[in-house]
Amino acid sequence: MRFRRDWKNDHGASSGWSGEEGHAVYGSVGSFGYGSCPEKDGGWLAMSGVAGSRGIDLETVATERIRDVEWIFDDNAGTRPTVEYAAPVWFEIADRPAVRISARITDIPQVSGCEPDAARFDIVATPGYATAQTMVLMVQVNEGAYDVDVADDIIATLRPC
Repeated sequence: MRFRRDWKNDHGASSGWSGEEGHAVYGSVGSFGYGSCPEKDGGWLAMSGVAGSRGIDLETVATERIRDVEWIFDDNAGTRPTVEYAAPVWFEIADRPAVRISARITDIPQVSGCEPDAARFDIVATPGYATAQTMVLMVQVNEGAYDVDVADDIIATLRPC
């Protein structure tokens, strides 16, 4: 693992985005570089979190959540970033199906001076256990701020609790 001590995890924290097109909130937040941009409330260079979904079709859930990047990284005036989506990758977590969809976001509109030039956003959807039909993991990494392969390391640690 390449995790460093500067990656902070707070299982009681929640964070996310909201806009005219919706909201994306994740709990059990892990972050790197929180507070790195004084122009933005908090701000981070990389973040991970989990959420639940009532949807049971894993690929549909993952596709819907990954498409959030189109408005998460816009400028609220209609300027959209360029997004390249990777094909879904199926794998297993404790003998249960999981799907991962990744996106690389470029041409991110600069609103506050805190936006990265490019970012990677990963979504994993797998059947939930206790409180949701589907568990969703999100990892967002600003390119150049942290090793974008940290998403692979985080996803490799997934297991039922």
